[in-house]
Amino acid sequence: MTLPNFVVIGAAKAGTTALYWYLAEHPEVFMSPVKETNYFAYGLDAEGRLLYGDPDVHRFPVKSLSEYEKLFAGADDAVAVGEASPIYLECPQAADRIRELLPESRLICGLRHPIDRAYSDYQMYLRRRGRRLEPARDLTATSAWARPDSRWMRIGRYHEQLKRYFDAFPRDQLHVFLFDDLKRSPLRTVQNVYGFLGVDPAFTPDFNAPHNIGGLPESRLLEGFLTSGAIRSAVEPWIPTRAANWIRRLRMKNMQQAPPLPAELRKELSNHFQEDIRRTAELIGRSLEHWL
Repeated sequence: MTLPNFVVIGAAKAGTTALYWYLAEHPEVFMSPVKETNYFAYGLDAEGRLLYGDPDVHRFPVKSLSEYEKLFAGADDAVAVGEASPIYLECPQAADRIRELLPESRLICGLRHPIDRAYSDYQMYLRRRGRRLEPARDLTATSAWARPDSRWMRIGRYHEQLKRYFDAFPRDQLHVFLFDDLKRSPLRTVQNVYGFLGVDPAFTPDFNAPHNIGGLPESRLLEGFLTSGAIRSAVEPWIPTRAANWIRRLRMKNMQQAPPLPAELRKELSNHFQEDIRRTAELIGRSLEHWL
């Protein structure tokens, strides 16, 4: 039986997606063929309701240990075996569940500025529902995503979420990087992750392949077709990487950059995160002054 020896728990969904593919390219790494298994976040209460997660937002493609084990049947002699599920950082039960099954595993977490992450996640929410961003509705402090009690804002308070992992695992089993690092110095950031996992840190992945696909679609019909769950599940396992990258490039060409947040809105939202950012910086041992 082969199980992962590392898990990517990220809070930056775009960064986690890119890192998944950069890891999958490495010849000494095996990644779960299902990205975002969400296994350690899945559970039901006595009424059959999710213990954590929103059925409108989260999918749980892997629900049993036997299903989870099968994902890694092809790992063979890989040095590093892993999976990537961003929900693990926010899910209150995930850290203890991972420790129970994978106590020696290494944890990798990418953090993005909480306001940028919330706005980006809201754009994805709109894309998946075929809706347009309407500035009068969506770029105000009273919009659904910007309210302090919204899920988009709550999961941007990283300190409590990260502390669960620092309490559950020795510090040397955790590696935290910033989305800023991945954008500014992608090779150094990814090679640091390789080194943390004990695989050849000199390997260079293909940074030209599009992985961070964000923004708002010009054609909602095309975006809906290219991201259809039924189509992706049927086609993705059978198409070569080159063809998959062509589809991603087609999606990128269909994307328009979302309007920037108004300065006053960004300033108002920043007030909700200042104390948490300071506490997170202290926890990870790294300055986050540029986030304040």
